[in-house]
Amino acid sequence: MKERNKLPVSVQLILEKEDKILLMKRKNTGYEDGKYALPGGHVEANEEIRKAMIREAKEEIGIHLDLQDIQLYKVMNRKVNKNQEYIDFIFKANQWTGDITNEEKDKCEEIKWVNMNEIPENTLNYIPKMLKNQDTMYLPFNWEEK
Repeated sequence: MKERNKLPVSVQLILEKEDKILLMKRKNTGYEDGKYALPGGHVEANEEIRKAMIREAKEEIGIHLDLQDIQLYKVMNRKVNKNQEYIDFIFKANQWTGDITNEEKDKCEEIKWVNMNEIPENTLNYIPKMLKNQDTMYLPFNWEEK
């Protein structure tokens, strides 16, 4: 009998303002440091997905999102390497309360707004593909390469 897969689950946020999105430059995390990522993180045990997104937004960038502020944008099945996969729930929001601040300076070098068409080269490799792929809710990533 095959072993059941126990996939880590993450939430990520596309925060939009005036045709720009918010990116965070990773540091001291042990994963893709020096690259830009979306705000987000792991879903905790017994935590509903949308509430995990609200919690992560508060923890990382200091803003408050209400449930009605976030819309599910994509579900991604991402192959990180030979032995690691993720299920990512990507949400979008264009309204929030509070000021955006770097609440995790130990893990984030900088936060910046970037034009959707000018994503920095040193951004996590799945983000540009995800932003360009508007046609489907489900996005497999990195399966064909591994």
